[in-house]
Amino acid sequence: MELKEVLRQVPGLNKRLIYYLESQGFTRPRLLRKERISRRDYSVEDLHRLKRFWRYYQRGFSVRSAIEATLAAERSAVIAFLPVPVRDWRRVLDLLRQFENVSEAAVVYGETGDLLVRLGAVDERDAYDVLDRVFEAAGVPGMPRLWRVAESVRFVEGQAAGTAPGEARMLAYVLIKAPPKQVGSVIEELRRFPGVVEACALYGESDAIVKIQVSSQDELDDLVMNRIHGLPAVESTRTFIAVGGMHWERPPGEHGG
Repeated sequence: MELKEVLRQVPGLNKRLIYYLESQGFTRPRLLRKERISRRDYSVEDLHRLKRFWRYYQRGFSVRSAIEATLAAERSAVIAFLPVPVRDWRRVLDLLRQFENVSEAAVVYGETGDLLVRLGAVDERDAYDVLDRVFEAAGVPGMPRLWRVAESVRFVEGQAAGTAPGEARMLAYVLIKAPPKQVGSVIEELRRFPGVVEACALYGESDAIVKIQVSSQDELDDLVMNRIHGLPAVESTRTFIAVGGMHWERPPGEHGG
């Protein structure tokens, strides 16, 4: 996209600062050669990075600190469970799409109805910059539960193991409790299990979260109760099954986290 479109989508950001950030390697637009002057072509990734930088800068960060915070947030993530009444599931799920650093959201079956959100954030305060706006806009009651991701490993790209092309998939998330020193080995063991798409080590009351896609309840039960619980280091699990049709995830490169 052209520079004028970037400026339109990030109100207040000026050309001089954009050019400075480019000189620091913060953005890498393509140069499209013309007869007299080269035109910059900014990618979607450039735009998302500039938007996040500008949010930090407007919060009072220096230019250098805003750059560092942006890069750190792209390497970090927070997973949150939001208490959302059933009547508001769809509205909140759609509302979360407005925030570029929210990479995934799913309504899952819980005691009162929970909505799982994954977003690029350095820490809880960073996450609440988004969540507070969601709470205010949607009138969501209660407090979220937050876990900071220490490490994330994606095992399957695209189609999940255990499903055929075009086959309906059951999506679930499993919180795992294990001794902290053994979480890494648990994640390595999970590589062997068809249906495990991604595993994240967490900071908090749970030690890991596993994303699963399988074709049936029987496969899910076998994976959780026999295979995951069969790992010696796993002390306990808690499974959240996504509500059909109430999940979205941004393609890689369209978010920073």
